[in-house]
Amino acid sequence: MPEEEMHRSERFRLLGYESPEESDWVTGQHPMDELLRGERLPHIWCQGCGLGTALTTFIGALQWLEKRRGWNLDKVAVVSGIGCTGRIAGYVRLDSFHTTHGRALPFATGLKLANPELKVVVLSGDGDISGIGGNHFIHAARRNLEITVVCVNNFNYGMTGGQVGPTTPHDARAVTSQYGNFEYPFNLPYLAAASGASFVARWTVLHARQLEWTLREALVHPGFSFVEVIAPCSTAYARWNQEGRGLDPEKLSRRGLELMKHYQKVGVTAHGTHPKDAHVKVNEKGEITEIIEGKFLDDPKPDLKAAMERQGTQADKIWLAEKAALDERPQLPRQESRVPRTEVQLGGFGGQGIISAGRIIGQAAAIYDKLEACFTQSYGPEARGGAAGSQVIVSSQPIHHPHLIQPSSMIIMSQGAYARYVSTLAPGGVLLIDEGMVELSANHRTDITTYHIPATQIAEQAGSSRAANTVMLGLWTGVVGAVSYAAMRQAVAESVPPKLVEMNLKVFDIGYQKGQEFTRE
Repeated sequence: MPEEEMHRSERFRLLGYESPEESDWVTGQHPMDELLRGERLPHIWCQGCGLGTALTTFIGALQWLEKRRGWNLDKVAVVSGIGCTGRIAGYVRLDSFHTTHGRALPFATGLKLANPELKVVVLSGDGDISGIGGNHFIHAARRNLEITVVCVNNFNYGMTGGQVGPTTPHDARAVTSQYGNFEYPFNLPYLAAASGASFVARWTVLHARQLEWTLREALVHPGFSFVEVIAPCSTAYARWNQEGRGLDPEKLSRRGLELMKHYQKVGVTAHGTHPKDAHVKVNEKGEITEIIEGKFLDDPKPDLKAAMERQGTQADKIWLAEKAALDERPQLPRQESRVPRTEVQLGGFGGQGIISAGRIIGQAAAIYDKLEACFTQSYGPEARGGAAGSQVIVSSQPIHHPHLIQPSSMIIMSQGAYARYVSTLAPGGVLLIDEGMVELSANHRTDITTYHIPATQIAEQAGSSRAANTVMLGLWTGVVGAVSYAAMRQAVAESVPPKLVEMNLKVFDIGYQKGQEFTRE
């Protein structure tokens, strides 16, 4: 092989190709094509914007981790919010979520907790992260969950017109602060570190190589990592803080480039600087005069998963002790429900024990009768007196959906609940009402069976009107029979204060006996 050809082949091997014929120059493929959604390109970002560089460095970091660290990029998920930066999620060929404004971090948190094997990355702007979603940012950092947040800071709400934002420098101009911003901006690295983030860094988009290296470190960091990327906004921020007001591409590119050059000029690399001192200084004209950049914090403290596991060890000890005590109690034999599946709707108002009654049914079915059970609840904004409802499903088979399809029985203890729920009862279903609290309508349904009992009155005579829900539980047990008498009684006894056990069991038996009489008639 000629010497020139050898040198040529060696150069391509150094670039990662087996031969020159496989190179991007020959195939026409860009090295990043595999991670870009080409069908969505060209991008919609303005000329002179720094977001293209931010995207490039992010992809470069991922490809390096894939090649050098063996990362499976199918395990990487990208989450973004609303804003110019949020568009990144739509351009990367990864599993991605484009969420609502300010809500990227709650989505990311849920995603990570649901599937801890995923590497979750949030890519969004300063307005989305620290403005609209500021509270979410604080608590995500506090939890130190293993999420990487890349916040591209262009010092304004760029997408919506250039309004002043939480990072707009003091005295800088924006469309909503044309005489200078009178508010003091967030120092995002300091905010992240003070909130609990364990990795904090900042670069401008002109520091592309340093930014890519830092992103590699942030992505492998076992905790909450935060990287601020300062980028120009040529359309809005630069237009208000530099000469030239036109929007043609040439002017936009020039303004963006000038702003990047300015950021480079005033940038000071200071690794290890305390985040409190990682400032962005401005003069009285609102011009940025100094940007402290670098890696400020890399603290390998236990992340949320490790902390949960540590706490879980102690919780396991407590649970084992509680389980041992539970196992010592007499166990009821497994019961077969008289109906393969029953759906129960309970309704009343706050203070009647509607939620507690539903929980007791579920507890009796699942713990003592060893059936499948699912319990949900709902209530209005009022603590007491507002509408309250609970729903229970009891089945001998697995329950795949927690909500009622069509209830086969109802426990109704208020007029409002009667009006709300009775139309949803299945034809042939059973309606149980507290007759002192509910009056049937003139056109009451004739395709259902209705049973009356003065539950509140019975409870008052026994000592407390608050036990009316227990009377209704006894009635339901006697009529429906989906859960055994013994299981319900045991669940009632364990759900009320010790001094009220005897009274509640007494009224439960009254309700049960009445239910038995109804079914024998």
